[in-house]
Amino acid sequence: MINITETIGTKNIDVFIGRGALNKLSEIKENKVIIKSKALKIDLSTILGDQRFLMIEIQDGEEAKSLDSVIEIIQRMINYGIRRNHYVVALGGGTVTDVAGFIASIYMRGLKLINIPTTLLGMVDASIGGKNAINFRSVKNVIGTFYQPSIIIDDLNFLDTLPQEELRKGLAEVIKYALTLDYSLYTFLTEHKDAILSKDPEVMEDLVSRSVSDKLSIVKEDEKEEKGIRIVLNFGHTIGHAIEAGSDFKVPHGYAISVGMVCEAKMFEELGYAEEGVVEDTIWLLSQYDLPIDVSKLSYAIDINKALGALRLDKKSKDDVVIMPTPVRIGEWKRVEVPIETLEGFVQQCLRKEV
Repeated sequence: MINITETIGTKNIDVFIGRGALNKLSEIKENKVIIKSKALKIDLSTILGDQRFLMIEIQDGEEAKSLDSVIEIIQRMINYGIRRNHYVVALGGGTVTDVAGFIASIYMRGLKLINIPTTLLGMVDASIGGKNAINFRSVKNVIGTFYQPSIIIDDLNFLDTLPQEELRKGLAEVIKYALTLDYSLYTFLTEHKDAILSKDPEVMEDLVSRSVSDKLSIVKEDEKEEKGIRIVLNFGHTIGHAIEAGSDFKVPHGYAISVGMVCEAKMFEELGYAEEGVVEDTIWLLSQYDLPIDVSKLSYAIDINKALGALRLDKKSKDDVVIMPTPVRIGEWKRVEVPIETLEGFVQQCLRKEV
């Protein structure tokens, strides 16, 4: 088992990565509320024994990330008697870690949070960094907080039953780190494709730990997005979020980000911000893992007007420009400002498959 320890702000964070890491939960003796994915079938009594806990199940997907869902969970916590010295445990995918993290940050001004992601996407992205948010109507992640977990438990046994489609959704975020931050990770992904797709235990432990370290290194430097460093984690997300909104959030996050990275890389290369070859390398690696590289590979129609509307509400925009990260070359990045009209033009081309 790998243990990564990092201090972010004033909080010490322990990340445990490996098979059987879930047993770490038994060491937390305090009362806890466990917010769990409804689809996840697991018996925690073998781990927690006679420890007291409140189990709350929620559906996966964007619909669960709503104010109504949050209010219902908080009412159940009040009824059960959850207090400030208790824990919130998020057990599931990205939806669960978002909802549980948001609740932990606001309930009685903050409870200790343990994230236990069960998907690759959750392990390498959603459970790390403290950005916990919910949606409001068609606007994704518009209500939220920065709130760091105390513990993250990445039990790789959960990946054994993870469908290939879900594995690929998580790999989109791993590839993002490789393209912008970590050339050695890019090389690792190219050299271990078969082992990754077959979920080889040792290779997956290495893949997850590399990705966790990459994201933690950025969050440590810019926890609350005040220094312009954390924006690198948004590569592919400006256009990706527009694609999600344009599909009424039917397109999975990982697939939207995959297409978003290609569209943004093409824009940056055409504008002269990215070196020639970045687009080719981006498309090649995504294709190796059978990830979509244009909207024709998505299963849902994209409403261009809804996509553009979400783009104008993007929280990374300022005045008439959008601040975005671009890979200058594989593993290196910089911040750029793109006029909103220029970005909208590229988005329209992207959604019409003209780029």
